[in-house]
Amino acid sequence: MDFVSLLLLFFSAVAVSRAQVQQEPSAETSEGTGINITCSHPSIQADSIHWYRQLPGRGPAFLVSAVKATKEVPDPEGQLSVSADRRSSALWLKHPGLRDAAVYYCAVNPREAKPGLRPCTNLIGRGGSQCRPCPQRALPAGPPNSILTRVHLPEFSRKMSTVPATVTR
Repeated sequence: MDFVSLLLLFFSAVAVSRAQVQQEPSAETSEGTGINITCSHPSIQADSIHWYRQLPGRGPAFLVSAVKATKEVPDPEGQLSVSADRRSSALWLKHPGLRDAAVYYCAVNPREAKPGLRPCTNLIGRGGSQCRPCPQRALPAGPPNSILTRVHLPEFSRKMSTVPATVTR
């Protein structure tokens, strides 16, 4: 069996509302074997929990968000599960492969976030609850301090850690 490295990087960040999110520093799996990437947000002051993926050489792209329960993720195939108390979430990748080598971010939006800073567009108007994803699953537009990434928020760099994971074929 030959070994293939799959680099999964997990970052901890701080939301604009100063609610801290924490992620596991590393994980290990075999290619095609499911993996759970967990995130803790114990003092959540947000409506939604968001997950992003940053492929090598690209900017972060929105994957999925949820308020509670479980939500399917089409690409990469899997699902997002949010605990009943909303203090933790897990992104489960059903069949990770080399194409899934990326940085995975967990983030929370402050309740007072302005429209346009969320990874969806409100379809009903003020106070409505239906939303649709942003076009092409792009990172939402907004001022740099509204986005939880190392690229746009260098002050968060000292709160991040990276550890490679190994995937066997």
